[in-house]
Amino acid sequence: MRRLELRPRPPFRLDLTVWALRRRDQNQIDTWDGRSYRRALIVDGAPLEMSVTQLERASTPRLEVVLTGPNATGCTEAAVRSTLARLLGF
Repeated sequence: MRRLELRPRPPFRLDLTVWALRRRDQNQIDTWDGRSYRRALIVDGAPLEMSVTQLERASTPRLEVVLTGPNATGCTEAAVRSTLARLLGF
């Protein structure tokens, strides 16, 4: 397991961003439990589970990212940050 912290440019709301990503209730790739956004990724050919939680309000956003899987090492951090920036729009 590995933890990362991201600070997107304000204002940022994870709940609204995930709502736009999901678009349909049948979307089983992007999940939202009311607090955390979860998604499975393939990084460097191996599966990785990602969980993102917003810790601060929209005006000073801070996100905690928890990576779980055999590939959750320091070498994947740049790939995960890049993927999240694209997925979440920051």
